[in-house]
Amino acid sequence: MMPRTLLKRQAVAPPALLLLLALLLTSAACGANRETALVRSDKELMTGSQQGDFQKANEEGDAAWAERMERPRLEAALASWEKAATIETPNLSESERRLALYDVYLKLARGYYFLADSHIRLAGEPGSQDEAMMDTYNRGVTAAEKALAIYSPDFAKAIQYEKPMPEAIQLVDKGGVGAMYWYATNVGKWALLAGFAEVLSRKDNIKAIMDRVEELDPLYFYAAPYRYFGAYYTKLPFPGGDPPKSRQYFDKAIAASPDYLATRVLLAEMLATKIEDKELYRQQLEFVIAYDVAKVPELLPENTFEQRKAKLLLAEIDDRF
Repeated sequence: MMPRTLLKRQAVAPPALLLLLALLLTSAACGANRETALVRSDKELMTGSQQGDFQKANEEGDAAWAERMERPRLEAALASWEKAATIETPNLSESERRLALYDVYLKLARGYYFLADSHIRLAGEPGSQDEAMMDTYNRGVTAAEKALAIYSPDFAKAIQYEKPMPEAIQLVDKGGVGAMYWYATNVGKWALLAGFAEVLSRKDNIKAIMDRVEELDPLYFYAAPYRYFGAYYTKLPFPGGDPPKSRQYFDKAIAASPDYLATRVLLAEMLATKIEDKELYRQQLEFVIAYDVAKVPELLPENTFEQRKAKLLLAEIDDRF
């Protein structure tokens, strides 16, 4: 059986066939389909293509990342990590190189997400940056796919030879939670921009991945699985979502990690608008705006950008309700 070339799976049985057909045609016309890095061989992913100082490039990326509030520094971090991923490491064993590369690709996946969701998203008028955001999320997806494949060659092989995602993802243990999460969140945001047909075509795989993350480490990255499913159930099941389940997940995320402001912004933007609760929308955004972002130094950049989003969203309250 030949390996797959696209990470797209199960057929969808929509309630409105004509609507789905229109969405699929729109998606196809836009050329949204993407190749997956999971078809690359383990040797290709593990082999360096140039000489240099891996540790220096990696550490330079880390230093620039600490100043990610400034876009040029974030882009410098990503460039340094991309360079590090190509450098040979003859002083490391295969297992040591595998762990080192996994860490680099994990940082790239998170970094591209932050670049798209913060700097690029807020760089212009709403909608004006969609193409740039899609490209950047796609880079994040690719980095996360490489991280997953390097961490678990057995998982990559299962995908290549057509094991269903819900089955293949069980081969990834707790050490791969980061790659699973940053894959899901990057591809989810990419799909929303690509068109709802992409969301529908990928929803089962994304859910299987996030179910695995929730099972292994529900509090990963400030309760990320709970936050993810809070957003997920505003859209799915198609077409109405499941608002009560969405609220349950958002509440769990806030209770577990109250200082991560993105959860409240997502709750307002995705759930409050869905259920037409203007007061909930206002309350969540006002909380974010009033929050002292210096309270959690390691989240200062992320929370600062969430405050900026909240201010823009609050200014649109009368247009949204």
